[in-house]
Amino acid sequence: MSQTSSAGSRWSRLRAHRAKAIIGGATLVVVVVLGLFAVQLNASQSGLRDRAISRFQDRAQVISALTQAILSSAAAAPEAERRYGAKTVDPALLDKAVKQGRLAYAVLFDGRGQIISTSRSLTPAQRVALLSSQAVQSTRNGAPVALSDVHAGTIDLAVALNTDAGRRVLVSGAPTALFGTFLSSYLRRVPARGGTAYVLDSRSAVIGARNPTQLLGRTVGEPDLVDAVKHGAHGAYGDDGYFVASPVPGSSWRVVMTSTQSSLFSAISGSRKWLPWIIYLALGLTALGFLALLRRVMAANDKLIDSNAHLQSTNALLRHAAELSRSNAELEQFASIASHDLQEPLRKVQTFAAQLNATESDRLSEQGQDFLRRMSDAAGRMRALIDDLLMFSRVSTKARPFTAVDLSESAGYVLTDLEVAIEESGAQVTIDPLPTIEAEPMQMRQLLQNLLGNALKFRRDGVTPEIAVRATVADGIAELTITDNGLGFDAQFATRIFRAFERLHGTSAYPGTGIGLALCRKIVERHHGTITADGHENEGATFTVRLPLRQPDVADAPPSSLFPESEEVPHALA
Repeated sequence: MSQTSSAGSRWSRLRAHRAKAIIGGATLVVVVVLGLFAVQLNASQSGLRDRAISRFQDRAQVISALTQAILSSAAAAPEAERRYGAKTVDPALLDKAVKQGRLAYAVLFDGRGQIISTSRSLTPAQRVALLSSQAVQSTRNGAPVALSDVHAGTIDLAVALNTDAGRRVLVSGAPTALFGTFLSSYLRRVPARGGTAYVLDSRSAVIGARNPTQLLGRTVGEPDLVDAVKHGAHGAYGDDGYFVASPVPGSSWRVVMTSTQSSLFSAISGSRKWLPWIIYLALGLTALGFLALLRRVMAANDKLIDSNAHLQSTNALLRHAAELSRSNAELEQFASIASHDLQEPLRKVQTFAAQLNATESDRLSEQGQDFLRRMSDAAGRMRALIDDLLMFSRVSTKARPFTAVDLSESAGYVLTDLEVAIEESGAQVTIDPLPTIEAEPMQMRQLLQNLLGNALKFRRDGVTPEIAVRATVADGIAELTITDNGLGFDAQFATRIFRAFERLHGTSAYPGTGIGLALCRKIVERHHGTITADGHENEGATFTVRLPLRQPDVADAPPSSLFPESEEVPHALA
């Protein structure tokens, strides 16, 4: 007795280690999957933000390039180079240019930066400012056209002249309004949702503005924007503003565009930003609930095994009945949790995902739509797994009384259910006459459907499936054999394939949850029978089911098992 008790204790510890390994593996998979999903979701939203900024910058760069192209058109024509290419230039020519162009002044420099001639409208103060003008220096150094900052309501336009007398620079003092009127009219045609657009010089003086009330030549009336532009080419400013700045080549000017962050990042703001994370959180909570359910189901299953072992050793039927009743009550509780508390969040996840796809698909990127599809598929797979766990747990708790069952009739129903799969695969299914036994009708149909369904699922490519069901009766035992010519399996896995969650193939190769054969085992054991498997890789498999023709007087008598405790070693989820 002590040796039996010691062995039972040892195998109880092994089952506990196995349960911890399964739960630990499932937890690791859930954590890794949720972590990868969170990383990808965050990367997707970051990518949407970066693309929105890039499109905004592209718009400012286009305006900058157009502004520079307009300035380049001011490069001197050949007649201007002839007109100002003489050794001495009459100031009257410059006076005429000032009058025709409505300029403040005009000055002609030689290649060394010395003044050759000026219009009579040039003041001494303007003359001093021109001698140190950055625009003049830029054109002397090779730039065809250059512009200065605003000073005293004027902007210097310096144009390089390649004359017979050498390189010269013609500087025209244009009123700020001359540039501002043209640039402002162009900026008003630029779309600006929730923002505006400016052309600013290096001191943030406004040269052109989309807002008609903005005074030209004055510092832009947004102090936060001025500070932000000084420190970067783009970024946030103020309470909800965002700007991008693009320099105008050949000048110290910049095209500055602004927008509200809520408008610029509308694709990832508000509900569009948080709804995917809310769905992700709901999926995470559902996964935690599934892990809790898995732990409780496995704990209840271990309790049931311990109860059966205790019953065999003590033959205390009343005590066994009480333990079994308590275990069944716990399984009923688990079934209630799975069918209500867990299924409802999963349905909501799929419903929200469908609504999001229907209403927001045109605003989501291809990657975002792919994440949404994966999330919906993952919720569907989790619902299927919970349904299979429910079916597994209810083999005993929701069992019906045994009645006379014609197995041939049950097989006929199964063939009707599998008719589509048989036609699609072109399978040849042969079923011999089968006996009538005492059993539960629905569980016999489930047993045959799982075995025949597996034979159809795990078939070889290019080989017509051949499935045969035969039966013999001897000594009150009906022996059924289900033989196929499918993938088969290595003989070392003949026992392991009947364990819950045990898979010999990856989850992406064949659909399913890895509970089908475990369910078959549980049904057979409830009917006080045995099930074994034999197979060879790429040759096929044979499943042998032995069931009594009549059930024992005590319906809950312990079943004979072909899966002794010594073989129940810990294993991880496939």
